[in-house]
Amino acid sequence: MKVIVILGLPLSGKTTHAKTLVKEANYNLVETGTFVYQEVEDRGLEATPENVVKVAGECKAKSDSYFTEKALEYAFANFNSQSVFFLSGVKAISEVDYLNEKLGADNVFLVSFHASVKTRHSRLLNADRKAESKAAGAKRVEDLAMAEDIRRFNLRDTKELSYGLGKLIGLADFVVNTENIRWPHNNFEHTLSDFKEILSAIANS
Repeated sequence: MKVIVILGLPLSGKTTHAKTLVKEANYNLVETGTFVYQEVEDRGLEATPENVVKVAGECKAKSDSYFTEKALEYAFANFNSQSVFFLSGVKAISEVDYLNEKLGADNVFLVSFHASVKTRHSRLLNADRKAESKAAGAKRVEDLAMAEDIRRFNLRDTKELSYGLGKLIGLADFVVNTENIRWPHNNFEHTLSDFKEILSAIANS
C-alpha cells in the first residue's frame, strides 16, 4: 500500500484536490482532522479554534503521531484492497517516521500545496468550503470563527507550524502552487492537472 501524504496550511487546496480525484479516479482519502473533531465532540466540547488546538495538543502529548496512527488504522481496516490512498493532516516528522515504519519509506510520498495567507483566508467564503464545513458540523464552528477574525485563522496556522509542518513542507517530494489571488496566478483546472502528473509519476515509481 502506498500513501500520498498531502501537506499544506489550512485552505491551501490539498483536500479539495484529493477529493476531486476521490470522485474522478476512485482514490480513497483519510483526514486526520476527522479524528481530531471526533475527539473534541467525544469530550462534549464546542469545536472552537481554541478547543480544537487544546484537544489536539493533549492527544499529541500522548503520542506525537496520535492522529496519524488513528488514520492508518482506519485505512488498514477499510482500504485493504486499494494500492494507494491519500492522507491529509500530517504535520510532524514523527508522523512520517511512523508511516515509513509501517509502510516502508519507498511507499510514502509527500506532496505539498501552497498559497498565500490572503488567498487561503478568502477561501473560507467559497461556496464549496461553506457546504463542506456545514456538512461536517463541528468544522463549521471553527470556519465561521476564522472567517470573522483573521487572527483566529493565524492562530490555526501558528499552531500547525508549531507541530513541525514547515519542516515537512520543506521535505516534500512534490509541490503544487495553488495561488489564485496574488502572482503567480493559477486556476483549479491547471493545478489539478499538475497534481495528476505527480500521481502518475508516483504510480510509475
